[in-house]
Amino acid sequence: MTQAAAEDIRTERVAWRSLAEVEDAWRALSRDAATPNIFNGPEFAEAAARALGADEALQAMLAWREDGDGRELVGLMPFRRRNRWGIGFPVVEAWAHPYAPACLPLVRKDCAEAATIALFDAITADPTLPGIVMLPLLSLDTPFAAALLSVRKPLYVHAGHQRAVARSANDGDAYLAQTLSGSRRKRLRQQLNALAKEGEISFSMVRDARDVDAALGVFLQLEASGWKGQAGSALKSDPASRDLADAAVSALARRGQVRILILHVDTRPVAGLVAFVADGTAWLWKIAYDENFARHSPGKHVMMEMVRQLLNEEPGLFIDSCATPGHPLADLLLGERMAMGDVVVSAGGRAGPAFRTANLLERLRGQARVLRDRIRG
Repeated sequence: MTQAAAEDIRTERVAWRSLAEVEDAWRALSRDAATPNIFNGPEFAEAAARALGADEALQAMLAWREDGDGRELVGLMPFRRRNRWGIGFPVVEAWAHPYAPACLPLVRKDCAEAATIALFDAITADPTLPGIVMLPLLSLDTPFAAALLSVRKPLYVHAGHQRAVARSANDGDAYLAQTLSGSRRKRLRQQLNALAKEGEISFSMVRDARDVDAALGVFLQLEASGWKGQAGSALKSDPASRDLADAAVSALARRGQVRILILHVDTRPVAGLVAFVADGTAWLWKIAYDENFARHSPGKHVMMEMVRQLLNEEPGLFIDSCATPGHPLADLLLGERMAMGDVVVSAGGRAGPAFRTANLLERLRGQARVLRDRIRG
């Protein structure tokens, strides 16, 4: 199909469960997206919606490009109508949840700007939707974000930060040599040698779908044995998060898009990392380690080995750490940065009272979060 302008694209607002009828088109869009986001692809998103009980409230805005050859899905934005600030002030919120560290909508690479404009024009024109759009954890260095600016709607970025990523044409060994200083590499070798005194060290990378379930079970037990288990935030601690992990990882593994790396000392797993790989991008989804070995920094070693193996497998792969700001491991091992933020957009095209109120409420929400984190230590 040919390039399209926004006026050549037809939009459609659908209930989440209706997406099953266009799953092949959805998967093709995910594969050809201007910026891949595996968390909005069908395998992960459908598993998350079922496990979290969100499929009733979720909707999606679709953008279709049509010509004589048929129609092609060129944009998809999962969203929900949400009272984000708890005071009867609803917004259109691009779907975000604790297990998806990016909410970036999918737009096809050969018409990213037109698809983005069409999606936002459709939201603006729908009188049943709120006039404020919230895009949490949006990647700002993307064609979608650039197109959002071209729409010329008032927007404001909250909680702006830089996420650690790897963006290099090198293989894994060359990348780590370039990213880590000589003294840092020496220190890491010393830590690994100290760990080796506890027993024989081995790394096992699982790719085959037949082996993924067992490796995921090892990882989940490792995560639950540490502070996340004590805090109740481990995937295994809650039936919904366990169901999400099982279903999403299993579905992605069937498409060859899962890598699970386990670091063993003798036969004992001491660190693990679950990553997803698709369309030239890897996402370092979850990491865990045995706190009895914390002095040897097993988390650093399993992440470093994952980066090495991923880039040796596919030099030039873009690696998203999926990490929070200032993450000590990701910031150390990944040398590049990607701008992120929570974006408030006025769908109506002007910075009226609703837009100003939304930004005030979001600022207060951010301040409350900072205060809460300080109190927790």
